[in-house]
Amino acid sequence: MLQDFHPAVVAFFDLDRTLIGKSSGELYIRTLKKQGRVSHWTLAKILATTVLYGLNLLRPEWLMEKAASWYEGESEQEMIAFCRDFFHDTVKDYLYTEAIQRVREHQTRGHTVALLTAATSYIAEPAGLFLGIPHLLCTRLEVRNGRFTGRLIKPICHGKGKLYWAIEFCKTHGAALEKSYFYTDSIRDLPALDAVGYPRPVNPDGALVRVARRSGWPVERFHQTLGSV
Repeated sequence: MLQDFHPAVVAFFDLDRTLIGKSSGELYIRTLKKQGRVSHWTLAKILATTVLYGLNLLRPEWLMEKAASWYEGESEQEMIAFCRDFFHDTVKDYLYTEAIQRVREHQTRGHTVALLTAATSYIAEPAGLFLGIPHLLCTRLEVRNGRFTGRLIKPICHGKGKLYWAIEFCKTHGAALEKSYFYTDSIRDLPALDAVGYPRPVNPDGALVRVARRSGWPVERFHQTLGSV
């Protein structure tokens, strides 16, 4: 019934460790290693920066800019094709069945559903297509003449950048941030969580668990993945 539909309400979903049970970046590196697409030296550098990032010793923006620089001169079409196969061969199995159900519930209620993720558009788009989510707010790499320049389009969709893109999306679509939802696992997404009317921590990290308890936010736990069904 039309009166049940509320397109001015947005359900934003993070991707890594929220819709899927792993980091898409980690799965991506694992796939490159398996296919022999990266040298041992490059892999060691990637693993080192990943550890430093996990210890909060690196700025996420610096890390993402560094990663983007590795692709300078590479073909965007090749990246699109690779990531499409990567999603269906690897990432799809890590999708939480509970997360898929939550997406469907919002769609049934007539809410506008959008991905709000630090992952690149090349990872996010296949996930969005599979889930029937048409709106992608994600990290985008600058492209000229079909090739990557090695730079990112700013602001990066991370931390305060996620809030920026969520606000812009709501302005464009006539939606109300204070009536909207945001599902995410990370304390780094606190700016956007604080801004929405219905923050929904999913499998949250320790810092976000503490904030959720203080704020009275409901915590959701997703366990079952498509690959385990």
